Amino acid sequence: MNGLKTSLKVGLAILDLLARSPNHPLTVREMAEKLRQSEKYLEQLLLPLRRARLVVSLRGPHGGYRIARPASYITLLEIAQLLQGPITFCDCPTRDCRDCLSPPIWQALESCIETSMAGVTLADIMAGRFPMVPRRVALGPDWVEGGLGI
Repeated sequence: MNGLKTSLKVGLAILDLLARSPNHPLTVREMAEKLRQSEKYLEQLLLPLRRARLVVSLRGPHGGYRIARPASYITLLEIAQLLQGPITFCDCPTRDCRDCLSPPIWQALESCIETSMAGVTLADIMAGRFPMVPRRVALGPDWVEGGLGI
């Protein structure tokens, strides 16, 4: 796992800007100035955001981009998978990988992270609200069959 990609960080910043001005579409130029990014780079990120219907583009003299739905209905998981790709520890081509030591551990951790990210919305991020994170995760011998034992 390599951390957050720049595309995810900037994509979140775009969505934050648009969510804070729902009644005023922003042009790529306005976003580029506010985010200190090139217009070309922002256009590259806006394309998948538009295709995923997270943002809508408006044509005309007062056109630009606006957020497609309330920030409370857009999850961090949705954004991350779109701009960063799947959350994976093991990049093996099949789920029954024999190259990794204990593939079920990595698959369970991926699932745990995805579940956590699905519980965080863009509105939560904008407000600085974060769900409770367990201080310790205990992995017992029966954790694969019975859940993570959190």
